[in-house]
Amino acid sequence: VMMAALFYREGSLPFLGSKPASLPTRVLRPSSTWMGVYSGETRVGFVNINTTPDTRDGHIGVAFSSTARLHLNLLATPLDLFISGVAWIPQDGGKAEFDFKVRSGEHTMRVSATVANGLLDAQILTGGEAIPFQFPVGKDLLLSGVMGTTTLNVPLLRVGEEVVIDAFDPMTFSVGKARVKCVGEETIEAAGASVRTKIVETSTNGLTSKAWIDDNEEIVRAETPLGFTLRRISPQEALAPAGETPPSDLLRTVAVRPEGMKPFRGAKRMTVRVSGVPETNYPPVDDVQTANGAEYTIASPPEPLDMPSGGPLDETLKASLAGDAFIQSEHPRVKGLAGKIVGDEKDPWRQAKRIYDWVHENIRKTVVLSVPSALETLETREGDCNEHAVLFAALARAAGIPTRVAIGLAWSDELDGFYYHAWPEVHVGRWIPMDPTLGQPIADATHVKLLNGNIETWPQLLPYIGQLRMDIVSIE
Repeated sequence: VMMAALFYREGSLPFLGSKPASLPTRVLRPSSTWMGVYSGETRVGFVNINTTPDTRDGHIGVAFSSTARLHLNLLATPLDLFISGVAWIPQDGGKAEFDFKVRSGEHTMRVSATVANGLLDAQILTGGEAIPFQFPVGKDLLLSGVMGTTTLNVPLLRVGEEVVIDAFDPMTFSVGKARVKCVGEETIEAAGASVRTKIVETSTNGLTSKAWIDDNEEIVRAETPLGFTLRRISPQEALAPAGETPPSDLLRTVAVRPEGMKPFRGAKRMTVRVSGVPETNYPPVDDVQTANGAEYTIASPPEPLDMPSGGPLDETLKASLAGDAFIQSEHPRVKGLAGKIVGDEKDPWRQAKRIYDWVHENIRKTVVLSVPSALETLETREGDCNEHAVLFAALARAAGIPTRVAIGLAWSDELDGFYYHAWPEVHVGRWIPMDPTLGQPIADATHVKLLNGNIETWPQLLPYIGQLRMDIVSIE
């Protein structure tokens, strides 16, 4: 489920600073902070953050740990999400470490890494495999936490002050910028007492959270753009069972309810007017999705029979053949299965249809709260649109078919709206959208693409959520 992406940052993970001044005083003393997570007035989970001053190999620093549990409701399915993280933060520029794990049901994703000399050296454990990756980072590195908990990891600021530093997102395995700013002061009620606080906003990847911090530099309250709130509570309150019934279905909450004509699945052509977002966030255009100002026309293409193939590939198509940490197209298990599926078929479109048939028929359709991985999907044989899309992309790329993942919205009769969705597109002379999740060899015209890309592009969805408006001008 696309919205699961927003929760992987909710476990508060620390600031991996390389200078003694980088660490705020509150993490240099033993502490244990418990925060209840609320949707409205219903508690749906907790976050626990612990810091312990320590010495390792002659280096003075802080051991940091966090644990979070969320009880959510997605498509009428109650799901539990567990998040845990540990880290070692030296004060003197030594090697920092962290280990981050997300678990829901039978699905687990884990990242372990070290940070030293401007290099993040890590591995992701998924599908029974350890996949290494490296990239350079700034001298100071923040591990993102969108539920206001990022503010635990930076020095307390005066009103009007702000810092901008590198932020590593353990969900997308990418480094962006985090802006942390103290925007004011306020006295609020907490645990029956009036508490003087400073208000700190943290913006990462277009998502802004807000935290109220008291004079002891501890978070009293935090808010997120999706309506979740953190409040400081006792350990006994946090560990007590949450409500038996999760709050309203998150996917239904963020679904886009269009104005105008009513869409229907299987449409061949649809024109929609978009609003609510700046022009810089208007959807992309291609052969399937064209635009005239704010009006977009999506036309489900005909089957690409007898399309010419072969010839040199441009850089975009070459990139659509490469694997990554989640679309493991070069792994022997993926390449072997792709070879068995396509057999002796040489035509790229017919190869793509064979892969579509295999994924649609062999992957059980179910809601999964996990970071999608082709290898893990092969192992579990279940998943939602994300798992279907990354597995299809891995198999198609392994077969030599340029493939990309489209991220956007698709119509749902069940939700009576457009919900966030992912589907693959293959290049067989031209780009053709396919949807093995919904059982559409060629995706219908209710697929409104917002982004092209793999998992690292997910944060770019955030400016659309709760803002995008759609008016269906025509549909046939």
